[in-house]
Amino acid sequence: MFLEKDVDLVLLDMDGTLLDLHYDSHFWLEFVPSQYALFHRLSIEQATTYVFDQYKAVWGTLSWYSYDYWTETLGLDIHHLQHANKHKIKWREDTLWFLKKLKKLGKKIVILTNAHPSGIALKDQQTQLLSHVDLAISSHEIGHEKESAFFWEAVKKQLNTDFSRSIFIDDSEKILVAAQSAGVEYLVGINKPDSEKPAQAMQSFSTITEFQEFFQPHYQLLK
Repeated sequence: MFLEKDVDLVLLDMDGTLLDLHYDSHFWLEFVPSQYALFHRLSIEQATTYVFDQYKAVWGTLSWYSYDYWTETLGLDIHHLQHANKHKIKWREDTLWFLKKLKKLGKKIVILTNAHPSGIALKDQQTQLLSHVDLAISSHEIGHEKESAFFWEAVKKQLNTDFSRSIFIDDSEKILVAAQSAGVEYLVGINKPDSEKPAQAMQSFSTITEFQEFFQPHYQLLK
C-alpha cells in the first residue's frame, strides 16, 4: 500500500479534510450575513447580497481567509462571533482513527491550512486536533494563501523537503493543483467535506470519502 511504503510526509488540509466543513459553511454563508443584517438593520436578503459580494471580491486570496480583514470590512467582531456556533466544530468521519494510524506508521503529519490562527485555536480547543499532528502551518504565518506558489516554496523550505515522498489531501481542487505544481508526489481530494451537503466531484484528482479507503486492498490512486 503506497501510503505505508512510499510516503514519509503526510500534508493535510484542516477544514473539510480533517474537520467537518459544515461549521465553516454555516458560519460564513448563514451566520455572518444574519449578524450583518442585525447590526446594520437590513433585511437578510440585503445583507446576504452585500456580504456575498464582499466575499467574491477577495475569494481565494489571503484576505478571504483573514478574520481581521472581515472584522474591518463588515464591522463585525469575527474573532468573537466564531464562538457562537463552536458546538458545530466536529471531526470528519474517521479522521481521528486516521491520525492515530499515521502515528503508528511513523509518518510525519503536518496541517497546511488557510485558516486564521484565531480559528485554528478555537478548533483545537474543541477537538484537541493539534495534539495529533507534528506541526500546523497557516498561510497567515507565511503571508501567502495555499493557492499561491509562494506558499508552497515557503513550506518546502520550512520542512526541508522536495515533496517526493509526500501526500497532500485537501477538499479544494484549485489548491491541489497548486500542490501538484510544487512537486507534491501524491494528491488526493475529499469528495464530501461538508456532512450536510452532497458529495463533490473533482476532474483531475482521485477522491475519497473516508480515510480508511486508503487501506482497502482494491484502492488505487490515480496519477
